Amino acid sequence: MYKRNSCGFAAGLLIAGIGLGCRSGPLETVRAATYPADFHYITKQEIRTTMGGLASEVYALDQIMLRESGVQQDDQARVIEILSRMRNLAKQLKRQEQSNHPRIQAHAPRLQRDIDRALANARRAPPNYYYTGLVTSTCTYCHAQPVLE
Repeated sequence: MYKRNSCGFAAGLLIAGIGLGCRSGPLETVRAATYPADFHYITKQEIRTTMGGLASEVYALDQIMLRESGVQQDDQARVIEILSRMRNLAKQLKRQEQSNHPRIQAHAPRLQRDIDRALANARRAPPNYYYTGLVTSTCTYCHAQPVLE
């Protein structure tokens, strides 16, 4: 009887240890041992931080692009600045290795491509903001899909 309970207790500890190892913090070594080297475990905190940053930048872009007076000549530097920050945030999502978030892995390259295209066109003289408007659509494209869990 004691043998059975101790096996259940040990199994419970093992499962809890593996579950905690999947979280960021002091048990990241467990995660390193349980996932292959070419696998990137994206934590909820990483997603919140990166997606929150992207959302803030899209909002800032929309404030410029949707003004009744239109985009002004002096807005070009601000648009380039915003798109550059978005590019850096998107790079955090776009990784070559496998991930625990297949949707991010599938759509991050498209987001990166669209931001790069918008940035290149915003730097032109005169700037072309067509692709800048499409960046928001890229967000909608991914976030409008049903959640895959």
